[in-house]
Amino acid sequence: MSNQYNDAKFVTLDEFITPVKFRTILPEHRKAGGGVSEIPVEIHTKPPFTKSLSFKVGWDGIIYGYVRGKKEISAKLGGTPIIVKITVTDWDDRFLMVFEGSENEEIPYFVKSDEVRELLENCLRVPEQYSVRKPKKN
Repeated sequence: MSNQYNDAKFVTLDEFITPVKFRTILPEHRKAGGGVSEIPVEIHTKPPFTKSLSFKVGWDGIIYGYVRGKKEISAKLGGTPIIVKITVTDWDDRFLMVFEGSENEEIPYFVKSDEVRELLENCLRVPEQYSVRKPKKN
């Protein structure tokens, strides 16, 4: 990841994405698109974090999903730009959450790893991501 994000501030993940409004999808369903009020989300994890989850993650460590509340999220970010994608990337001791706008704008924030784990353990997951073990605490 680029140094351009080093000065991003920390926020709490549930200011933007909560388990109740987040659902995972299978990689092959990405092109089908989400609902009109949903934003696509990609969560990129590294092996230590992936192993802490109670379910299996694909070989590439990417979890795909959608979050509902496109208008609410945009309003929290000042109303513009229109958010077209959210990418959440493992930075070892934290995650970088980047809101990608329709005009190639990027709004970066950091969130705690535990918050990402909490989201993934409590959201609506596809049946293929059923829990296979208890999540590990870090």
